[in-house]
Amino acid sequence: MTGPADAPAGYTVVACAAVPCRDGTADDLRGALRDSVARSARGVLVVAGCTMGPTGCRLRQPGAVVVVQPCDAERRPVGAAVRIGPVRTAHDVTVVRDWLGAGRLDPAALPGRLTALHGAARD
Repeated sequence: MTGPADAPAGYTVVACAAVPCRDGTADDLRGALRDSVARSARGVLVVAGCTMGPTGCRLRQPGAVVVVQPCDAERRPVGAAVRIGPVRTAHDVTVVRDWLGAGRLDPAALPGRLTALHGAARD
């Protein structure tokens, strides 16, 4: 992966495949994530069950959720995982794709509507 010196070497993206995340954008989001991972030097895509647990999932807005874990060249985590979502529109999908492509993985570079879950997870 090329990018700024402070960019992680790679990342793991966990895309939720649970029912609440299977809205109208879920297929487009997974396609965009697959494309981003394919273009990256060390990206990995994992499709899994709910990443928020039953209570957290029930209490949030509907839409797809992904978790991005920056990692080094040996796949060890570096920095905090970033919870993104809900991803609800085609524009949101594009924003997430472009954010991954930029390589810095800074949650501050995402719009607030996509990082509300990230902030709630830290509280």
